[in-house]
Amino acid sequence: MSEANLTIFHLSHFSLEGFLWLHDWQSKSILFAVFIVIYVVSLTENAMFLLLIYLDERLHSPMYLFVCNLAMLDISIPTVTVPKILHNLLTDDTTIEFVSCVAQMGFFIYLYVTECLVLAVMAYDRYKAICSPLYYPVIMTMKYTTQLSFFCWVPGLLIALFHIYIVLSVPFCGPNTIYAYFCEYVSLMMLACADVYSYSFVPLILALAFMSLILCFIIITYIKILMSVINVKSSMGYKKAFSTCASHLLIIVLFIFVQASVLISRYVSDTSVSIQVLSGVMQNILPPLVNPIIYCLKTKEIRDSFLRILNKILNV
Repeated sequence: MSEANLTIFHLSHFSLEGFLWLHDWQSKSILFAVFIVIYVVSLTENAMFLLLIYLDERLHSPMYLFVCNLAMLDISIPTVTVPKILHNLLTDDTTIEFVSCVAQMGFFIYLYVTECLVLAVMAYDRYKAICSPLYYPVIMTMKYTTQLSFFCWVPGLLIALFHIYIVLSVPFCGPNTIYAYFCEYVSLMMLACADVYSYSFVPLILALAFMSLILCFIIITYIKILMSVINVKSSMGYKKAFSTCASHLLIIVLFIFVQASVLISRYVSDTSVSIQVLSGVMQNILPPLVNPIIYCLKTKEIRDSFLRILNKILNV
């Protein structure tokens, strides 16, 4: 590659103008306060959730191993984007280095794909627990669930590296303003000084196909679970079967609802940029905030474990 091409390729920085519609300091301060409170509470909730599972041996089971994976993702995903958002709101400095921007994009794709796979594997775990309760301890051993958890973290890494490779393969020589709250793949590719239609279109189709497969798998799994629950004759058995998957089902519904809101805000022509940006931010901060609350409210084992540890602390 020639020196001229290297100069064109190495654009020094980008400018994240997702909150361009905020002009006064008061509005920025309010938004900063809201985001930082939600972010800190989310981190605290999920960290306490992980600590709770670690301290209580009764929760050392396959189901809660997957829950730990979800909690780690709920800590990691907002950490990729929210600190930069807070910095932008507080200092009015919207610049981000080229390498940092690409890294942010890669980490977000990696963690997002991993979360989709973790939700799918959790659906599979609930399917085995309800539809094959006698064989569940034999099939879902800690070794097998550890292997499944590891598998969830591999495809996302490969997909993220593929997107990073594409971004590093195209030249950036002109505009450097990204009208989003973080470095999105599509927003980055729109700034490339080349015909990137195939680079943008093919990954989008693959992403939609991947999401469709995951969603179909989860829907089919819960249809089978529902059919199995309907066949449960005793009311006690029905309640027990429902309680084992209620929290996970609510988390999936929340995940789908948030994603649908983001897609609607982007593709409805009358939607303002501010609504698109805010819906995107909520995509990052709302599920990590709500997921631990759902598990605490809907899972009796979690509530009992929390009360046991709280009593131990108070009695010390």
